[in-house]
Amino acid sequence: MDIIKQKKRPFYKSKKLLLSISTMLFAGAIFTSTQVQLGVFSIKANSVITAVVEQGDFDIKVSGPGILVPRDIRWVASTVAGKVERILVKPGAEVTKNQLIVELLNPELDQKVQELKWELEAMLAQTRALNVSQDTQMLDMRASVLNTKMQYEKAKMRLDAESELIKIGNATVSKLDYESSKLTVLQLSKVIEINKERSQQLKLNLAAGFEAQTALLNKLKKTVERAQFQLASLNIKAPVSGILQAMPLELGQQVLIGGNIAKFAKKGDLIAELKVPELNASDIVIGQKVIIDTRFNQINGKVIRIDPAVVNGTVQVDIDLENDLPDEARPDLSIDGEIFIAQKKDILFVRRPAFSQANQIMSLYLLDKAQTYAQQTQISFGLSSSLNIEILSGLKKGDRIIVSEQSNFERFSKIAIN
Repeated sequence: MDIIKQKKRPFYKSKKLLLSISTMLFAGAIFTSTQVQLGVFSIKANSVITAVVEQGDFDIKVSGPGILVPRDIRWVASTVAGKVERILVKPGAEVTKNQLIVELLNPELDQKVQELKWELEAMLAQTRALNVSQDTQMLDMRASVLNTKMQYEKAKMRLDAESELIKIGNATVSKLDYESSKLTVLQLSKVIEINKERSQQLKLNLAAGFEAQTALLNKLKKTVERAQFQLASLNIKAPVSGILQAMPLELGQQVLIGGNIAKFAKKGDLIAELKVPELNASDIVIGQKVIIDTRFNQINGKVIRIDPAVVNGTVQVDIDLENDLPDEARPDLSIDGEIFIAQKKDILFVRRPAFSQANQIMSLYLLDKAQTYAQQTQISFGLSSSLNIEILSGLKKGDRIIVSEQSNFERFSKIAIN
């Protein structure tokens, strides 16, 4: 029996096989295209921050956080030791000058004042007694001088009479009596001269004694006054009208001489203290314009002091506030400040990219018009502020660049943005 052999059709004439091959080729093309795209690093659009290059006037500003502080701060220290008996005013309250804020207690000082007063009274009585005694001595001296003068006048009259009788030859006056009268007159005249000197010396002695007594009295008065001042200092009063900012005291606490009692500041007389990064502080000078932002209002000001020291990477800059202060302004209020360094006209600038520095060349990613790809581009920067930076070359107005941190893809020259 003859077997009929079936003739096989060529594989290229099989429709199923051709369809399978076509499908495989199409899938391969798609896979190849996908692999080409996957050769470019891809990122999500919301994972980066972009900024557009602008052209116009560029304010070079340095910003920094800070606080409002009183221009004039007064600490009141205790001039006497004592125990805190009463606290009449708490921090944050408004006080007037000489208003009582704290009372201290010191029984020993009170007793000392009483004893000194008694000593003063005794000293005053002693001084009065000395004055009376000296007056009496002066009266005795005057009486003695007067008595001597009278004796002298009497002796002089007798001598003159005897002289006349002897001159006319009257024998009733003996030579002996006459010589005795002359001697008496001479003696009394010498006594008068000595009494004059004694009177002058007595005046000097009495004056010196009274001066010494007065000095002791004045010294004791000063001691009493100081003790009374210390006693009065137990009542602590506000030295100025303003705000009581701090009072590190508790009831019953023992306060030593020189210990801080309270901190005062004049109400409304505030300045701003900004903390500027040290890298941005080199261009700040006295007198530059400043805008202080309190979150509710803006206050104009100017730089009045730049701290020469760097603390924790920042430089303190003091700002004088020129406007009337808003209602929210108070000591220790957190603020932000912008210091205007300079202004450049009609230049290209962009939001400051991460890690960018003034006068530096840096590689950044420039987006295409469709914002689907970003190409790494060399950009030359000029002056910078806290927010923006000047562009010298590499970009034009309207270009969009990535300004956020780029360490994850900086090794790729081109990236895709999904």
